[in-house]
Amino acid sequence: MVNLMRIGLLKTLKTGLLFLIGCGITSNAVAQEILYVFPETVEKILDQHLSKYKLNEDKERVYLTLDRNAEIYTLTISTYFVDRDDDLTRWIKGSNRMGLVNTKKFPLLFDIDFDFGTPDTKVVGNFGEREGQVRRMRVLLHGFYVKFNKSGKILRQYDETL
Repeated sequence: MVNLMRIGLLKTLKTGLLFLIGCGITSNAVAQEILYVFPETVEKILDQHLSKYKLNEDKERVYLTLDRNAEIYTLTISTYFVDRDDDLTRWIKGSNRMGLVNTKKFPLLFDIDFDFGTPDTKVVGNFGEREGQVRRMRVLLHGFYVKFNKSGKILRQYDETL
């Protein structure tokens, strides 16, 4: 009888341990960073422009947005305030996508994040009745941007802050 209890206890511990290991693997997979490496011509232009930024990184930091229209990409450099508790800042801080420029990594958001993402994951409406129930976020992007094609040919660059 005692041996049966030990076997049952061992099975329960084994199942619990496998469950905990499985949860750990799942949580690590979700948090894994996705690194985006842009064409060299684009990265050099971004690096040159970012070197002009004189930010107090305790308060203000850089993030990137990537838009795609057909075969043309637009990368915009923007800043956000670290201490703000708004939807955009939470998305930036929670992003696992990072754009690599020289040796630095910057949080990266996509245009479709704003089209289909919702900052309020608790209010999404019911299946078949979501229209008008989902809160969307709109951001007016301003600052330096560069337009390019997939091979890295620069089509346009512009600094809206000038």
